[in-house]
Amino acid sequence: MAQGATVNRATSPPTTHTRVVWRRIYRLPWISYAFLLFGALLMLFPFAWMLSTSFKPRSEIMLYPPTLIPQQFTLENYVNVFDRLDLGRLYWNTTYVTVVKTFIMIYTAALLGYVFGKFRFWGQEVIFYFILFTMIIPFEVYVIPLYQMMVAARLGDTYGALILPHMLSAYAVFLFRQFMFTIPNELIDAARIDSAGEWYIFHRLILPLCGPVLATTISFYFMWNWNDFLWPLIVISSSKRAMLPVALAGFVEQHGTDFGLVMAGATLSVIPVLLLFVALQRYVVQGIALTGLK
Repeated sequence: MAQGATVNRATSPPTTHTRVVWRRIYRLPWISYAFLLFGALLMLFPFAWMLSTSFKPRSEIMLYPPTLIPQQFTLENYVNVFDRLDLGRLYWNTTYVTVVKTFIMIYTAALLGYVFGKFRFWGQEVIFYFILFTMIIPFEVYVIPLYQMMVAARLGDTYGALILPHMLSAYAVFLFRQFMFTIPNELIDAARIDSAGEWYIFHRLILPLCGPVLATTISFYFMWNWNDFLWPLIVISSSKRAMLPVALAGFVEQHGTDFGLVMAGATLSVIPVLLLFVALQRYVVQGIALTGLK
């Protein structure tokens, strides 16, 4: 027993020392920066490759080994995309539907988030969790009944069929409800003492304070609505109201072997979402932290 105790005392200090060393290494800031840099490069490489390929001629795209930076810079692929697609009409359709859907989604979510976060009424938790429960139902489960409802309401092949079924988002309601907990109740009580109505409080007091969560939801839902593919493919049949993702999918099917042309079309479809995200990036990070998702 004495020898065993001696062995334990002899071996425990190196083990403890090793753990301390590894903890110190993990706490070094450059370790975190290295992992973040590696993840950023891993995520940016496909986008950089798409952008680079869109400016290459066909002969250079097939080179082996491939090159990331174009040796022969050309705009021919973008000129061909504009010639073969009605990008003006596609951009207008997609922008209009995306902006209207995003605005309605965020407004209804902010209103419900305010109600669930700052009011108390019978059945509040049950109703809120029932709304969250709808998030686990895949869209493919009810897409056929939804399409039949749109046809019965004579909304097939219209902008209304794209907008009306998506007027409420459970995920956005959850984000706004979590953010409402960070707003002091005393601020709302003071406004009520000054004879302010609930609509006035919501529009003039609550919404201006929701900048971070508004930026987060705008970024997310603009991107999701812009890239929506399945529902527009089902409910829209005319080229006059076609959405950009659906038109781009048909374009890829026709010109799948012309990689430069395909990459040019994909780049043009990504630009609006990328610009919006870059503009709101600082607020998106702050909004995710404040809503409790960190």
